[in-house]
Amino acid sequence: MHFSKFSWFMGLLLLAACQSSPSERVTLGETLAQVDFSEIYQWENYANDDQHVNFRIEDGAYRAQAWDEGFVWVLNAQQHTDVSIQVDTVQNSDYANNAYGLMCRAAPTNNGDGYYFLISGDGNYTIRRGATDSIAPLIRWTPSGAIQQGRAINRIRIVCVEDYLALYVNGQFVAEIRDDFYQRGFAGLAAGVVEDGNVDITFDNLEIVTATLNDSD
Repeated sequence: MHFSKFSWFMGLLLLAACQSSPSERVTLGETLAQVDFSEIYQWENYANDDQHVNFRIEDGAYRAQAWDEGFVWVLNAQQHTDVSIQVDTVQNSDYANNAYGLMCRAAPTNNGDGYYFLISGDGNYTIRRGATDSIAPLIRWTPSGAIQQGRAINRIRIVCVEDYLALYVNGQFVAEIRDDFYQRGFAGLAAGVVEDGNVDITFDNLEIVTATLNDSD
């Protein structure tokens, strides 16, 4: 577990690809993990009032709460390379200026390095790369009609295969990007909120499967 208040809502645009359909076809393979959060040992728990976060398994789901600029991520303990990761999310809070989602290829040192795929309660998404105490945008916050806003259910699926990163929400392709900075790491859950805000998210039915790219022809 690692906590940071660095500015995950800000940063320079490095490279973005906005289109209506993915440029790559992805084949799913072996299931590496299925987590229903029915047992408290199934994921990392962390709570710290001074850091404005409380992440824990509760009532058969993973509950992530953050307030007043709190931001945190939690990781599993299984390394992966080329995978697709999916999770069901529910926003239980009203405040919309937040961020929550999945990580792939997170550093085993738990220092915040890795790829972040985040959505927000106001219907935006971003893909980011965490490195050296910053989470810089590969794709800036961008609106998408695929994201259910406010108190709502969203299924998030991410693809991390070779240098190809893609985000799907509620079965719809949202965005893709190429980046080869990280090749291997852990899966993670992340959530945060801006100053004076609060966010309460439940994650459930997390699945990690191997994935490969196919030729588009």
